[in-house]
Amino acid sequence: MSGQAWLIFCAACAVVFALPSPLVFSVASYAAIRGRKTIFASVSGGALGIVTTMTISAIPVAGLTYLPQAFVEIVQWAGIGWLMLFFLWTFATPAAQAANADNDNLPGKSWIGIFSDCYAIAALRPRYFAFFLALLPQFVSTSGNAVEAFAMAQAATLLLALAMLTAQALFAASTLALVRRMSGEKKIRPKYRTHFISGRAVSAGYRRIAA
Repeated sequence: MSGQAWLIFCAACAVVFALPSPLVFSVASYAAIRGRKTIFASVSGGALGIVTTMTISAIPVAGLTYLPQAFVEIVQWAGIGWLMLFFLWTFATPAAQAANADNDNLPGKSWIGIFSDCYAIAALRPRYFAFFLALLPQFVSTSGNAVEAFAMAQAATLLLALAMLTAQALFAASTLALVRRMSGEKKIRPKYRTHFISGRAVSAGYRRIAA
């Protein structure tokens, strides 16, 4: 990939890793509740989970190098459309689906438990898999060395994930406040709609009784 392509790839990954997500919420929660001694376990587990997801999604993408360029362009345009939907879905889905109280209800109790929990959140959720499956085809070239490019992309993804998650863990209070605020705003709208429908139903019932 060219220098401009690498810059776009790193910028896209940095934006996605910085957005509020269940992984960010968990890493920040461990740091805020258990202390900064958990940062190494949570950050390394989350970063390796992201790299695992990226590696799995790169396997089918690597097969595009053996296909005609016209088909690759179709896949790339489809990937751009999916990336747009991905960002809309990210902003529309609450990131903090766990309890918002500052109590110690986190599943990981030991170093291995914290590492495994954050690794599973990153590797087993479709969030990052869908992102890389749409992003990686944008940098596929039928004339380049796909294995070398994907290896360098793995290294860049690992470094970016470590940097972003470490920053979010170090500033856990601010991170949690942002995640909860965004998640709260996403959950408020259905509540108001429910109250509005319920109010209309009650008013209709009163009118029927009065009649």
